Amino acid sequence: MAGRILKDDIEALRQQANIVTIVEDYTRLKQAGRSFKGLCPFHTEKSPSFTVTPEGNFFHCFGCGASGDLYEFLMRVEGLEFPEAVESLARRVGFTLRYEQLTARERQSIGERSRLVEVTRAARDEYTRMLYDDVGEPARDYLRSRGFGRDDVERFGLGYAPLTPSTLSDALTAGGMEADDLIKVGLAIRTDRGRLRDRFRGRLMFPVEDVGGEVIGFGGRVLPALDYGNFDPPKYLNSPETPLYKKANVLYGLTQARADIVRKGQVLVCEGYTDVLALHQAGVTTAVATCGTAVGDEHLRLMSRYAQRTVVAFDADDAGVKAAERAWEAARRMESQDGGGAMELRVLVLDAGSDPADLVGDRGPDAVLAAVDDAVPIVPFIIDRRLATADLTTESGRTAALRETLEIVGLEPDEDLRREWARTEVADRVGVSYDFVVRTAARMGIEIDAHEGVAIGSPQRVERRQVRDGNVTSSRSGSGPARRTDQDATQRLDRATAQRERAVLRVALQRPDLLPDEWFELTENDFAHPRARLLFSTIQAAGGAGVDLEAIVDAAADDEVRSLVRAVALEDDPALDVNDADEADVPGQVAAERVRRLLAERLSARALILRDELSRLHHLHDAERMRELQQQLIELERRRRTLAPEAG
Repeated sequence: MAGRILKDDIEALRQQANIVTIVEDYTRLKQAGRSFKGLCPFHTEKSPSFTVTPEGNFFHCFGCGASGDLYEFLMRVEGLEFPEAVESLARRVGFTLRYEQLTARERQSIGERSRLVEVTRAARDEYTRMLYDDVGEPARDYLRSRGFGRDDVERFGLGYAPLTPSTLSDALTAGGMEADDLIKVGLAIRTDRGRLRDRFRGRLMFPVEDVGGEVIGFGGRVLPALDYGNFDPPKYLNSPETPLYKKANVLYGLTQARADIVRKGQVLVCEGYTDVLALHQAGVTTAVATCGTAVGDEHLRLMSRYAQRTVVAFDADDAGVKAAERAWEAARRMESQDGGGAMELRVLVLDAGSDPADLVGDRGPDAVLAAVDDAVPIVPFIIDRRLATADLTTESGRTAALRETLEIVGLEPDEDLRREWARTEVADRVGVSYDFVVRTAARMGIEIDAHEGVAIGSPQRVERRQVRDGNVTSSRSGSGPARRTDQDATQRLDRATAQRERAVLRVALQRPDLLPDEWFELTENDFAHPRARLLFSTIQAAGGAGVDLEAIVDAAADDEVRSLVRAVALEDDPALDVNDADEADVPGQVAAERVRRLLAERLSARALILRDELSRLHHLHDAERMRELQQQLIELERRRRTLAPEAG
């Protein structure tokens, strides 16, 4: 979108929207006190650790650490940029955004896009209406024959374009749409006589949406029950390139699949619209499809916003191998250009001539889910296909196969995987030793193993892997039961101190109305734990306890501190939420006790310092100072006992 969204509108929208309503589109929430809890939409879990609070419109997951406000939730769950998240939220709640610093051309561009989206949206609604009309019976019969019901139709917004020449164009222009706009979005063409003619005729219609959920184009499938005369139409017809629709940048079904893609960290890419429907119906709700084009750079870049693992469905024939190689080339190119982490690209191998929908019918939903989880990494898939046609019965054939497969392995950027593929996919399959593979690769200028002769399963490597995974502690680490004595006691003391300080800060963030007067005596130095000091200083920088929680979040220095603020503000604290009328005074008593005990600890620390000084004084030479210190100690002890009498 051209131009910046007005800051006032961003803030007004944040205040107007309800994060609970938005989040419930992605996970079920249950009220727990002033907050709401549910399963985290960003990672798989069995016990709810995801908490949302309407106050401040923010969320925090105590499982994976995800945290943020309403906009950050949409950015994370939908894979949106910030302006896209704002615009997506505005569409959901019916809020009209304003933009600043727009040139005349930018204002015209915004107006044109809104107008064209209105046309595509109206077309989708008209196609859906015709699907349920008498004229849509051929399409409904086809859907029934494929096992698709009304839920599928409604979820994906399916429709029907009749065989008649201009049914859609006539309906939309009669409703006030401009003929030129229908042509611009690829819904109609103009004949030699100047009349409008529908581009899609006699087809089951699949609306294609952008990342914000707006309809930007269509795909249409011919129907077996219709008579197309002497004309043999292509099985699928897609929208042409338009100001809205760029086929290399869109994925069909992404709107429906996005939440599960983010939660599972995996996306399955296939070719056909009906494949997506069949897979979703079978429970593979991470399936999307390219719109009549091969998987390219922009597709992978788009998918990388939502998941690290991309599974692509390919046939095991030559065409499938070529398609896999092009996808892998695009992935490497994307990683090189963007400078990001490596994408995990895998292949769901299909039988020749079959598609994912056939897989569902032949094997059933559970088998398809298992097949997706067990998809083959891209490099072993390509090597396997190359070796399937290689002559491994002769020395020259094995040499040629070795060199060809090493060239493939050499393109793998991860050195651990290079070693793995060199051993399991090349050495074992070609029938040569691993050391010979390493030396051959070196002669070709390909580094497989920087420590030639060290096997991938050697003790040295196993030890490093165990330390990294946290399963086994290295003997060189100096840890172990024999060295855990006084250190453990110190850690327990530190942990107890941190818990007490965090409990005080929970009161400040969750129930500032309960804070006693002693709260205003506290300083940053009264908190021993670094994170507690950081949180206290953030509260003070925002204006002190009792200010709007959002102001405290805004005062945080960085994302880590913002996450800390939200986490503490959302933590369960039953002592602060007593509903029994007979115990109505308990929360206030608990809050006062926590704050006063922390202040008492400061006085105790001060007393230790005074006693240390007193012990170094001489009763003859420093009598005056000794009397002064003794009086201070008496006053400190008296105050400390009034603050925390049970600690006497």
